[in-house]
Amino acid sequence: MEATLFKIVDICRSNNIEITFIKELQQSGLIDITVIESQEFVPEEQIAQIERYHNWYYNLELNVQGIEVVQHLLQKIEFLQHEIKLLKRSH
Repeated sequence: MEATLFKIVDICRSNNIEITFIKELQQSGLIDITVIESQEFVPEEQIAQIERYHNWYYNLELNVQGIEVVQHLLQKIEFLQHEIKLLKRSH
């Protein structure tokens, strides 16, 4: 099943996000951009992440490096919660 892709310019326009912010997210490895015929797209499942990062950036005043740290910590928490569930099931 092929992922649904959305144009970055449309996401930026509809969510009032600067394209430079999207590029910073990509450069830091937080999102993936696909280029098709010189147009840039992101997969549908990344739109919620972009909106979350945008909120952290503007509402919490985190820079992209801060966003990276928070995202890494959240991933670590999810992993540890999953490990705890597995350990509880095995006992």
